[in-house]
Amino acid sequence: MAKKSILIKEFHHKELVKISKTFGSQYGDLIESMIIYFKKTGINPVEAINENPAAMVKVLDKRIVSFLKVQERDILKPLRSEVFQHAKEQKEQFSTLLKWVQDSIIKINNFDRDRTITLTEELDKLKGELNKVNRKIHKQQEAFMEIADLIDTKNKSGIKGTLKSIFE
Repeated sequence: MAKKSILIKEFHHKELVKISKTFGSQYGDLIESMIIYFKKTGINPVEAINENPAAMVKVLDKRIVSFLKVQERDILKPLRSEVFQHAKEQKEQFSTLLKWVQDSIIKINNFDRDRTITLTEELDKLKGELNKVNRKIHKQQEAFMEIADLIDTKNKSGIKGTLKSIFE
């Protein structure tokens, strides 16, 4: 490593000595660290304002907090309200839909019950009519048998047997 000399004013040399003692570092190491720091951060020491970095960070922190509060007020809170309102509307729509479905099921069940009652009544009427028709047919069969008895008293012609076989 080649040693190089730097010419600086007496005041700045005294400041370098103080800083070097404060950080517990030799002059050369401290200057190398300064160069690396300026290179990494992009800070130009010639243009630097003589402000305390902690105070600058506080100002920046206040600006960030202020920015976040504005974002919260203008974006996040309205968005949150919209989400809650949308959820409330969906819940109401679901309740309405559920009520509609329940009402529809009740109507369908009532319609089915009424239809079953009507069909049962119609079936009972048809059974009654069928019984009447069966009784009339049975009476007609009896009448035919009586006529057959009168026509053929000794069953010589076989008409009575023929009628029996037809009616069975």
